[in-house]
Amino acid sequence: MGRCGALVLLLGCADGPSSASTEPAPNEPAPNEPAPNEPAPNEPATNGPAEAGGAKAGGAPMGSAPTGSPSVPAPALGATTEAAGPAAIVAPEGMVRIPEGVFLMGSPTGGNHEERPMHEVAIAAFWLDRSEVTMRAYATCVNAGGCTAPKENNPFCNARFSDRDAHPVNCVDWNQAVAYCAFASKRLPTEREWEYAARGGAERRSFSWGEEDADPTRACYMHPNGSCPVGSFAPGAFDLLDMNGNVWEWTSSWFGSYPDELTSGRDKVYRGGSWSRRFPKWLRNELRNRYKVGEHSASLGIRCAKTIDPLVCPAQTSPQSSPLGGLCVRTEGVPGCEAGFAWNGKTCGPAGLTAAAGTSLPVAGPARPAEQASQEAEPTAATHSRSRTPQHDVDCQRNWPATPAAYRWDGGTFHSRNTPIAAAGCQKRDMGRTWTSACCTR
Repeated sequence: MGRCGALVLLLGCADGPSSASTEPAPNEPAPNEPAPNEPAPNEPATNGPAEAGGAKAGGAPMGSAPTGSPSVPAPALGATTEAAGPAAIVAPEGMVRIPEGVFLMGSPTGGNHEERPMHEVAIAAFWLDRSEVTMRAYATCVNAGGCTAPKENNPFCNARFSDRDAHPVNCVDWNQAVAYCAFASKRLPTEREWEYAARGGAERRSFSWGEEDADPTRACYMHPNGSCPVGSFAPGAFDLLDMNGNVWEWTSSWFGSYPDELTSGRDKVYRGGSWSRRFPKWLRNELRNRYKVGEHSASLGIRCAKTIDPLVCPAQTSPQSSPLGGLCVRTEGVPGCEAGFAWNGKTCGPAGLTAAAGTSLPVAGPARPAEQASQEAEPTAATHSRSRTPQHDVDCQRNWPATPAAYRWDGGTFHSRNTPIAAAGCQKRDMGRTWTSACCTR
């Protein structure tokens, strides 16, 4: 996964490492305006890694955000199951009840390794904010002494503007997100809950609205002026707003290899993509990104969740206590697997193969400390190699005419590659965990 994930810059880049690790195809469309990504290449760095959450921007002028598409009713969700319970359940203000269910989380064979293996997860019913937390709502917490003020060290931090009360709060780190949700008597959603809600449960939508690629009519995306007012676009799965685009959203989960759910770690996961992305891959529901708890970005904000107590678990699963809170684990039946795979008594494997004798169905959804679970190590600083990538020249010429030639830097860390790229006067256009694509002079 790359720092700034495989970030595609609209203005530049500033996300944490992400599971979007491949460069877009040569014919992938590029925007008609200069690229503003989280922060842009020249944007002042925020605390923490300079492009891992803060902005580095400099190019696009600030301006009012577009209204976007008018709000329309969300399509019916046929694959999810409404939870059993009282006939009339009063939802907390501004929240949507996400019904219990079982879904396949992650990407199928051939997908990014950080999104693999695809695995079954059972989700208890829970409440989720319909929209991202706004600047107005966050200010209430600050004024009451429950939250610290958002940062303003990025040109796209909404706290720098007096007319963005309806925009999502941004430039807040994980601890600030936790504090706000606690002030509101809520919590951050887990990574599992977030993906389940964004996908429409068992429907496994690629984007909250469906399978159509992201574009500026469906989400606050490829938007050079920063974030948009929340709810500017039609709702998606479960009638939720802005699950893809506008700002990435913090989760409570530590980043680690699937299917582990860690109880400690180095980075916290955030999901959903943002206004700064230039390629649809950044808004995919399965895409994972992460930051350290003290890092922040102009493209990262908050959406809170709330537990329904007692837990309402889907059929063939039962509640189980864990250090992470209540979980639903399969106690009957056979776990689901991706297409072409089948449960072999121990795990999902190619259909037709069986597990060794004596194996049994393990308890689903274990919570493990980081030292007992696989967590990919960050790459270390090293010698960088630079190679010409003319297949991306068209994108450079369209978006950065002064630097029309595309090059690729490999090796080292996301941050260590920034130094030679800046020294060469190049503009970052996309990146992955081990590479950065940039536009340079010839």
